[in-house]
Amino acid sequence: MPKAISNTSPILYLYRIGGAEWLPKLFDEIRVPEAVKLELQEGARKGYDVPILDNYSWMKIINLKSTPSKRFALN
Repeated sequence: MPKAISNTSPILYLYRIGGAEWLPKLFDEIRVPEAVKLELQEGARKGYDVPILDNYSWMKIINLKSTPSKRFALN
C-alpha cells in the first residue's frame, strides 16, 4: 500500500464524518506535518471539535524543512 502525507483539511473532514479510521486501511503510513498538529490544537483551544492527532498511533508527526526551489536559489 502507498504512503501519504496529509494537510489539515482531509484529516479534519474525515474525522467529522467518522472516516478518520479509513486512513490506515488505505495507506501503510500517514505522515502529518507538525504545523497540522499545531493548527488542530489551536482549533481545540478555541472550542472546535477537532481530532487529537496523538490519539492516532498510526499517524506519524513529522517536521518538514523547507528548501528553496532551484529557480529561486539561482537568483
